[in-house]
Amino acid sequence: MRNKTEQIDVFPWKRNFKTGIPLLDRQHRKLVGLLNRLAIMPLYGSSKTELSHTIDELSAYAASHFEAEEAIWKPVFREDEWLLNHQGTHSTFISRIAEFREKAKSGRSEALSDHILRFMIHWLALHILDDDMRMAKVWHAANNGLNLAHAKQRADREMSGSLPTFIETLLDMYEDLSARTLEQMREQFELTKTEEALKLSEQHERAFSDTVINSIPGLLYLYDDQFRLMRWNQRHVDELGYPEEELRGKYVLDFFEESKHEQVRNRLATLSTGKRVEVKEEVRKKDGSKTPYLLTGVPLNIGGKHCFLGTGIDISELKRAERELERRAQETKDTLIGTVIAVSKAMWARDPYTAGHQQRVADISVAIAEKLGLDPYRIEGLRLGASVHDIGKLAIPVELLVKPARLTQLEYGVIQTHPQAGADILKEICFPWPILEIISQHHERLDGTGYPHGLSGEEICIEVCIVAVADVFEAMSSHRPYRPALGLELAIEELECKRDCTYDASVVDALLQLLDENPRRFTV
Repeated sequence: MRNKTEQIDVFPWKRNFKTGIPLLDRQHRKLVGLLNRLAIMPLYGSSKTELSHTIDELSAYAASHFEAEEAIWKPVFREDEWLLNHQGTHSTFISRIAEFREKAKSGRSEALSDHILRFMIHWLALHILDDDMRMAKVWHAANNGLNLAHAKQRADREMSGSLPTFIETLLDMYEDLSARTLEQMREQFELTKTEEALKLSEQHERAFSDTVINSIPGLLYLYDDQFRLMRWNQRHVDELGYPEEELRGKYVLDFFEESKHEQVRNRLATLSTGKRVEVKEEVRKKDGSKTPYLLTGVPLNIGGKHCFLGTGIDISELKRAERELERRAQETKDTLIGTVIAVSKAMWARDPYTAGHQQRVADISVAIAEKLGLDPYRIEGLRLGASVHDIGKLAIPVELLVKPARLTQLEYGVIQTHPQAGADILKEICFPWPILEIISQHHERLDGTGYPHGLSGEEICIEVCIVAVADVFEAMSSHRPYRPALGLELAIEELECKRDCTYDASVVDALLQLLDENPRRFTV
């Protein structure tokens, strides 16, 4: 094992780092040295003091380097937007280093060193090897007599499509562990065939690769064409508990319960079509316990053999959070339903006719909805809305509701305020169903002849249409304080005559079918 103080060049200085400006090249070489030091910190568990010292060096480097660099660019670029943007990037770098210094005072050094390493690699790739190189090309061209505009154009042409494969790979390996990243990582593996700098046989590349792979949160794995494990990161040992010697060549299905094998095989077969795979499944650990993971995979071709590369993210906390949200949502829904039902039951004491009518309308509405094939969730909301559709009658004088004689026109006008009154009573409750619409619109009609708003056609949702038909049918076929029941025949005649005009045709047809099947189904 290497001594901790021995330098490991996991990111070696290469000629494509050179700008041809001696001062900048010396300073860039120093940055690469700092980057190498950051890269090996996770290997040795460096202390917080060591990390803080390195951050201080980065800060000092930035202050001197940026001042020197901008002094070189200024005579050529003057106030050009390239220079202004470049200066803005320098300011961003200084701000980030300041943030890292604050985090170093209290955070874990291993996690923070990894974050800094990610940032520095992106900086080296995107700023030095792209922006600085581009600025240097303009500087050389301008000093050779070319005007600034032409120098910039030439630099753009020379830099177009020329970012080293090495840099593309680094950026890919530090992106989010999503399906898109895995596609990029596939390109990285394909490029290793032609880029000597990425040969895993080279010691420094292997050291860097191991550092990167083991710094990735979650599982990272590479399987061969027989679905045997070829490469894995330390998380397989730390999270799953398998020793290194047992992991080599381990069959992918060994990580899953036998009952899941067929499902996993089907998903793996998708890889042969060249498509990405993503699945949420429980992974079996060495001790037999299971943990839910989000598993991804993309197909690769290495040396003419089909393989697949993937990641696994532990989603235990996410699952627990989902269950907790579901539990709280159910509690909230139960509270809503309990509150509304309690109000509905309270109406029995005040107006038994109205309360009984609401319950019968709810039963009829549910039967119609089931006949129409509405999903259970919508039917649940429909039942609740129908069971309180006349709740606004709490605002109507009880003597009008139980009056044994016909109402006067004025009294009927008072009765007609109950839909809006009901909506006003419950308007502060946020329902996941159209409860307020059912309450406020159950006397609306498709042809616009209803009340209180004269809505028509598609302005009225299917739940309201169902309750409207059920309400009319129940009212006509049941006894009322001011009259005996009009009878089933008259109720059916009313609905048939105004089918597809006043009332929704599909709703009326569903109710008539139910009555054909059992004429006494809704008899009180």
